[in-house]
Amino acid sequence: MSDSPRPRGLNTSSVGKSSPAREVDVHAGRPAQGHSGNLTGNRRILKDTTADIFNRMQQWKIYQDRGCVVISNIFNLRMETSNIRFPDQLEGLVKELKKLCEEMNDIVEGLKIKLKNLTAVSVLEKGNSTPLFISWTTEHFCKVTEKILRAYQREQKLHQSLLLRIADNTDPDILLFYLSCWTYQPYLDHSIEKELHCMIKETRHV
Repeated sequence: MSDSPRPRGLNTSSVGKSSPAREVDVHAGRPAQGHSGNLTGNRRILKDTTADIFNRMQQWKIYQDRGCVVISNIFNLRMETSNIRFPDQLEGLVKELKKLCEEMNDIVEGLKIKLKNLTAVSVLEKGNSTPLFISWTTEHFCKVTEKILRAYQREQKLHQSLLLRIADNTDPDILLFYLSCWTYQPYLDHSIEKELHCMIKETRHV
């Protein structure tokens, strides 16, 4: 029985193409329902925090896409230097991937701070059943943010695990599996993206 064909090199121009990242302007959008002019107080905090959370997730997409390209380059390097355990270019690629993981970890840490801010607002608004915007209570803002945070925490742990394994692996099939794990982000399903868009709609950024 003949051996199965080995994977060919990857075209890095075709990887790392998630949905385009875009930012929302903190000062853009419409005022809260029933209010005009610039927002102040808890409404301002909620709107600014929501915009910052959304923009951090857009930055995550940029790092995510770049990581796909870096892992593809590692794969191609392994294919080209299959007889060398640690080719010269490998160290630079691994360092770049490590830097991306650090940037993504900073995003997760920033999300923790945003959740604390929202929790503080929720405490101040306790007993107030009137939504600050359209229909969400401050408690609901906290629940959605916590759901988003937990998903990104789990995804970041996966990315970190992949980083630790990629440098030492020389098997093309396993490297392709690692690339697939990084690319498809199993812990960030469509519900997370939906929650993000619901948040910016609730705060009337769009």
